[in-house]
Amino acid sequence: MIDRFLFILTNNITIEMEESSKFRSPYGEYTIIIDRTGRKYRVGEDVKAITKKLLGYPIGRRLLLLGAWMSFFFGSVLEYGWGAASTTVISHYGWSLAEGFFNYTAYVLFQATITALIFQWLRERGLISPRRALLFGGAMLMIAYYLFANSFQPWIAYVGYAAIGGVGAGLGYAVGGAVVNKWFPEKRGWRLGLANGAWAYGAVPFILLYIYYFNQSDFQTILYITGLTIGIGLMIAGLLVVDPPKYWWPKDVDPIAAREARLKSRELRVNPPPVAQWTPREMLATPQGKAQMASFTLALAASLFNVSFYAPFGAAMGFSGGVAFAVGAAGFAFTDGLGRPFQGFISSLIGRRKALTIFYAFMGLGGLGVLYAGLAHIAWLWAILAVATGAVSGACFVFDWLIIADYFGENYIGRNWSIPYALKVVGGAFGGIVAATILTLVSGGTWADVVTSAPITITNFAWSVVFWIGAVFSLIAAALVWFVEKPPTLEQYIKVRQKLREPIPPEIQQKLKGGR
Repeated sequence: MIDRFLFILTNNITIEMEESSKFRSPYGEYTIIIDRTGRKYRVGEDVKAITKKLLGYPIGRRLLLLGAWMSFFFGSVLEYGWGAASTTVISHYGWSLAEGFFNYTAYVLFQATITALIFQWLRERGLISPRRALLFGGAMLMIAYYLFANSFQPWIAYVGYAAIGGVGAGLGYAVGGAVVNKWFPEKRGWRLGLANGAWAYGAVPFILLYIYYFNQSDFQTILYITGLTIGIGLMIAGLLVVDPPKYWWPKDVDPIAAREARLKSRELRVNPPPVAQWTPREMLATPQGKAQMASFTLALAASLFNVSFYAPFGAAMGFSGGVAFAVGAAGFAFTDGLGRPFQGFISSLIGRRKALTIFYAFMGLGGLGVLYAGLAHIAWLWAILAVATGAVSGACFVFDWLIIADYFGENYIGRNWSIPYALKVVGGAFGGIVAATILTLVSGGTWADVVTSAPITITNFAWSVVFWIGAVFSLIAAALVWFVEKPPTLEQYIKVRQKLREPIPPEIQQKLKGGR
């Protein structure tokens, strides 16, 4: 069955007629529409018809958003709770600082690998569904915390907390992001920020639990409670998530009209749409793609250092047990998460590139403020600056999605986004084992002290070194965003396709013929 569709090419308001075929699926009738950049839209199938067929019961997009939010919330504790728990864990097991923080680095390795690579590969081939991923992930979180509570040798923690827990948390992160991106293609912004922010503030109740009740006598009990709570929570989230068909678009929203409205909106002036739909290979052939990988990695290294070391630094400065310490440690995670939807909103007003430059620069300078407030033993100022810095520390996660979607399009967003995210492993190395090793060696320790439980007093100079490294990373990331990560042009796209010996897509040829 053939229908005619209007494709509105705005700016010069060129109108073209295109032919599109209607199809029928188990969820209803739908039509495939392709806009002038090559983006595809699958329009016509109802949300509740899809979910009833795939889940066995109908749910709307609000409950799907709740499921995504829960996926982030319950998966966040291993990453954002580590800093508050690390001092007690290292003391309880008699580990060295490096042994303890290698656990964090190994966790990031497994979490990022699952999120960016393995889950994407399995899902694209239909080998795992979001529901099964979260049911499996929840079980893994419970196993991880059981092993972590009984890690009398470091390798048990590496297998439990880092490997098994990293896989479970990675599944939560991957499913949460995929659900928001696939079910809200027409209004992703603040919803992605809201759900993704739970990856940070989801750990706040557990951070407070670790600060006030996590001690030698209640050590195992607290970890068992943590594992059961987040494991069951992630399993419940699995009942509220499912993938829509590829390129799905809500049937009550005209995709071409929505695009036209956006092109006429104020946001267009600061965040223009992509000139084409770039494949991962094409993205990496541009200076912007390479710069995004570098800036994301550097900013992420600084961000994960903040996540893992702000609380241990505050404890080392004598703040532990006080109200300021609780405010700084828990408040950092809270604003890290809560700030994410606001970051997206601000970027819609002033532009992605300008906003991200400001956020990265503030993270670097704010980190130095946290350092010197701590060294001066001003607890209230340390807490305020930790909370303020937290508000921008999650920017790299939000803008990895937003910039890649705005610059390189939607058709390959899953694969394009996952390439920089896989480099979270590098950030986890600095935020864990590398920073711990630097602290040990600069404080007068030896390589033997790095791998043994010999007590080492971390000096103020050592803290200054690692904080300054994190600040420099943030500022370099800000410079890369501002000077290199400008929106790719149509001319760049043509040159990249020619360089890769790829044909120019018909929709791009049409734009060129129209002088656009």
